[in-house]
Amino acid sequence: MASNFTYGSGNPLYVAPKAPTVKKPVVSTSPTYTEIQKQLDAFASSADTTITALNNLALTQGYNISSGTPVYVGGGGDGGGTGGGSTSGGLTYEQQLALQKQQQDADKALAESQKRTLASDTFKATLGLLFGKEEASKSYVNKLYSLVSGFYKSGSEVEDAINLALYQAESENAIPEFTSRFAGIFALRDAKQKGAAITVPTIAEFFATEAKMGEVLTNAGLGELATESFLGGIIGKNKSVNEVGLLISDVFNTIDYAPKELKDTLSTYFPGVDRVAIAKAILTGPEGAQALSQKIKGVSVLSAAQQNGMSISLATATDIANRGYGYNEALTGYGQVRGLGRANELAGLTGGAFTQEQAQNSIFMKNANDLSQLASIKETEVNRFASDTGLGAAGLSTMNLRKSSSAGQF
Repeated sequence: MASNFTYGSGNPLYVAPKAPTVKKPVVSTSPTYTEIQKQLDAFASSADTTITALNNLALTQGYNISSGTPVYVGGGGDGGGTGGGSTSGGLTYEQQLALQKQQQDADKALAESQKRTLASDTFKATLGLLFGKEEASKSYVNKLYSLVSGFYKSGSEVEDAINLALYQAESENAIPEFTSRFAGIFALRDAKQKGAAITVPTIAEFFATEAKMGEVLTNAGLGELATESFLGGIIGKNKSVNEVGLLISDVFNTIDYAPKELKDTLSTYFPGVDRVAIAKAILTGPEGAQALSQKIKGVSVLSAAQQNGMSISLATATDIANRGYGYNEALTGYGQVRGLGRANELAGLTGGAFTQEQAQNSIFMKNANDLSQLASIKETEVNRFASDTGLGAAGLSTMNLRKSSSAGQF
């Protein structure tokens, strides 16, 4: 039987066989061992990373820099592919990516830290707020900027950096015209280092105190003393704004407004050719406001005694002042003490005595024994006068005594 089948390519249904597809091996695009090593070497040379820290980092990712070999970091599988273990040929792909990420983060942090710089205009603006525009334009500012920039770059804020630069400039004698401006700060620092319980101000605190002190002096009519050098000297003696205020109100004003007689006496204890010289002596002296105020009060009582012809010690005068007697009250009191001088004469008629000190104690101290003796002297005088006139003591009026006898003063 005949057949129409054609074998081979002549057959219209014939399809030639295709050659088998051969898959090309996948070539990993991940970094090679040599590239990893180069990255690690570059990373290790960065300014703020030590080789020890880098090795510890690499170990966590499955590589030992010291030995140059991979290490097993855990995980399952036979160590091939991406199964989590290391292969005999190096790091796994995931480990390589993680290590690269760590390196990139560290490089970025280093780059950011190196970018922290202090702009010149920012520095001068801050300096102008602290010192004033005139001070910020002086020639030493460029030198100061160099010192401050170093502290700013390491992380300090501008004001803190300026404070740190002040001490560096002082220790290196780098900017004398700058450090001399803050001699008061160094004086307090030296005192603190010697054990004094004081607080050393910052530059900002120094300026605030200086400005307030200047206002106090200006309001007292002493504006010519409100200079940088004078005020800095006061601050260096650990005198606060309140202390200066008390020295002006309680001490200087007492002297400044005292009557001539009192002012003459005060001038022997607070010498000065004029009010400015007196203010300087008070403000820069070693004594504080409380001690000077107490001294002023004592001298005031002493002056009142002198004006009544009596001489007393400053210690006695201060004791009387501590009992609440001011200058005017002391003038009245010593007038009474002077009037009791007759009592000593009367006491002498009977062989006794009544001294100035006793009279003083009677008036100012209210001493019971002296008051009792004074009453006895009075009674003796009244009886003597009654005997001389033939009148009974009960019949003597105070008015009659005043006209006819010294007993009337009692």
